[in-house]
Amino acid sequence: MSSSTEKECISSTSATSDKYRPFAISKFNSLMGKYNTTNASYWKLGNSFDTLIDYLANIDSSPADPVARVVLQQYPIALANLGGYNGAWFDDLGWWTAATQRATTMPFFSSASKDGLNKIMVACWPGFTGNAPYVWDRRKPGTFDNYRPAVDGGVWNSYWAGTSSEYQGPKGGDPSSGTLAGIQNTVTNTVYLLSAQRLASSYPGASNDAQREFRFLNTWFSTNPNPLWWQRTKLEALVRERVSHFFNGMDALGFQQDWAWTGDQGLMVGALTDRIDLMTVSPDERAALLILIKQLLEGVKTYLTDSNGLLMPYTSTGTVPDGDTGDYATGPGVFWRNVLHVWKNNSDVKAFIYQPEYLKFLQGCADAVATPPSGNDTFDSLTNDLSVLVAATVILP
Repeated sequence: MSSSTEKECISSTSATSDKYRPFAISKFNSLMGKYNTTNASYWKLGNSFDTLIDYLANIDSSPADPVARVVLQQYPIALANLGGYNGAWFDDLGWWTAATQRATTMPFFSSASKDGLNKIMVACWPGFTGNAPYVWDRRKPGTFDNYRPAVDGGVWNSYWAGTSSEYQGPKGGDPSSGTLAGIQNTVTNTVYLLSAQRLASSYPGASNDAQREFRFLNTWFSTNPNPLWWQRTKLEALVRERVSHFFNGMDALGFQQDWAWTGDQGLMVGALTDRIDLMTVSPDERAALLILIKQLLEGVKTYLTDSNGLLMPYTSTGTVPDGDTGDYATGPGVFWRNVLHVWKNNSDVKAFIYQPEYLKFLQGCADAVATPPSGNDTFDSLTNDLSVLVAATVILP
């Protein structure tokens, strides 16, 4: 895969895949109705747009420009609801960077649509990379001195209280509070890595940003106590929701040793696979990364499924950070979108996903949502459903 063109996928025409196609179409139509009318949050619109791109690439590309028009109409409204870029958490900008970067590589969008979507990307990525790595450095002198990061090179999701107004972004974070704002969590760092890698060959400095971020995450994978990499068995692992402690060894409030978000697992699978495909790694590193990717895929199947074998949005252990079940409920859609991405772009990972037990896992999750849209469908549930239905249509034999 190159950073500028995503590999084409010829959709399966088997009886299995054809089973899901009509449901994907109906869910897409319902989701577009809500995208155009529902006051969804800024980051969720970006996340959902990424899944809509999968639909266009694999099911039906004919409504591509109408989709782009709706996205371009809703984007400024959602951003204004936050008070502009100063109100957007830095990982919000990452969701939009990732989605719009993909969109600009797709042949089914017109030049006019790509131009509009590219304007979003060139606003979001500089806002992300120009601010998120510098929260510690730009803190108000004499504040939060005990919260120096244990590992250099990562990013935060917002500035801390007291940071100068000369810097773009929200400034109410408090690492001493144990809440979500102003922390180094997995989603922010992984969305950053994913975005930087995909821009590495086309955007000045992005390759260096990607290398720095990978070193941060890779170091945290084995930094004790409580590394980010949650090794469950020899063959199964998950990544935890945030880093566990600071430079002085003090625990990070809000860290939970036994909690993981399904979306993080998908983002990490996507980012580690992209590192293999985009960052010219050595054969030894490629082999090591493939082991990690396979451990995550197995970990999700074992530890993030319910008694019926269906994917859950997060572990049943621990508690949802800040009680934010609405945001974290998006996990399954993020996961299956990234499974489809790596299936299409890396032959080694594709072969692993194509094992009978993993196909059975995917089929069970798709069967559970292969129903006509109902009055109970929400913006988030439709996005999740569309993600797994598209993945099943493409992947299942």
